[in-house]
Amino acid sequence: MRCTTLAILLSLSLAAPVFSAENAKPSATAKAGDAHAPKGVKPSSHEDWCEEHRVPESLCTRCNPKLIPAFKATKDWCEEHGLPESQCLKCNPNLKIVRPPKPAGGK
Repeated sequence: MRCTTLAILLSLSLAAPVFSAENAKPSATAKAGDAHAPKGVKPSSHEDWCEEHRVPESLCTRCNPKLIPAFKATKDWCEEHGLPESQCLKCNPNLKIVRPPKPAGGK
């Protein structure tokens, strides 16, 4: 189980979008019902997005605390701020968090 979790986390992190401080706050145009990705979306897709925390929903430890042990196991954890170091804009203000673009065809 632990190896599977780490393998999934590693594969998701390799496909994860780039992080940016400009995306640290939810956009003013986000609708209340659009704050979280619907269940079953493809990881690292445009739909895999947590608008509330501005990270991929599949990697959002604030919405899914069950992901925390996998981040800690890979030494990707900021104890001071309680989130993955790879998402910590306070420690890494030059990170770029960019939502993947919508696929061609506009879905």
